[in-house]
Amino acid sequence: MGLTERQLASKCGLSFAWIYQVEKDDIKDPSYSKLKKIADYYEIQKKNKGWTAGEICNKEMITTEIGHSLHKTNEKMISKGISQIPVFEKNTCVGMLTDKTIGSFFSVDKSKIMINHKMLEPSPPIVNSSSPAKILKELLDFFDCVLVEKKGKIYGIIVMQDLNKLPEFKK
Repeated sequence: MGLTERQLASKCGLSFAWIYQVEKDDIKDPSYSKLKKIADYYEIQKKNKGWTAGEICNKEMITTEIGHSLHKTNEKMISKGISQIPVFEKNTCVGMLTDKTIGSFFSVDKSKIMINHKMLEPSPPIVNSSSPAKILKELLDFFDCVLVEKKGKIYGIIVMQDLNKLPEFKK
């Protein structure tokens, strides 16, 4: 939440020493009532500011690289149940490989084919991790996914399902 230990203690009505000890793992089993104060404060703050891209993105992003085997990438996509995968070159997303593109190699031995730029759909938009979730809906109306960046690096990915899980989008 961007608070110091002292600020968090003050906002939640807890002692700085207790927060410090919990963070240092000196208190192995903190009390439910004290943890609930922190959780309640967190929920109030979240309602006041809304969700951010960094909070709702999938941080366990599945990716591949230019030059990787199309066969191995296809196997990875099948095992993870995904229909598209960001493709990187030197830590930069250069496009998306989709199951539709892989399907165009239907009766070809994919183990001999390496991923290249010509196979890729355009890169999705990239938003900062602090971007409000409200803007993501508009982006996802036009793009299949949105990448999330934090401190200059790709941090996660968001698809429409991620927004659909949020309480305000379920209404």
